[in-house]
Amino acid sequence: MKTLLTLLSVSVLLSTAAIAETPLKTQAMEKIKNVNQNRFQTMSTDELLQHRGTLTSEQEREQLHNELKNREQKMTKAQKEQFNKRPPENRVRKMKNQGEGQGMMKGPGGGMGGGGGGR
Repeated sequence: MKTLLTLLSVSVLLSTAAIAETPLKTQAMEKIKNVNQNRFQTMSTDELLQHRGTLTSEQEREQLHNELKNREQKMTKAQKEQFNKRPPENRVRKMKNQGEGQGMMKGPGGGMGGGGGGR
């Protein structure tokens, strides 16, 4: 019985700590978002266009895009062409699931064919 109460108490304490930590993480993420947004707002349009394709965080890419969208009406023709170019020429490729690409099929023919009817 004592062990059960101890385990229950520890469980409650851990869940309370996890719940208390979540708002702190949310606040930290909001602060980072605001810092990045302010950073992008202070840059010139040409500087922002140079950053296109170089950011690795999805959140930063979104904030940069939003800032450029806000400035689109005031862009020169050259800036608009650069902004609308898909994908950006300096694009950083995502590293997701990159590998050799060989898989299970090794050697020539990779297990295709081979076997005749046995009559």
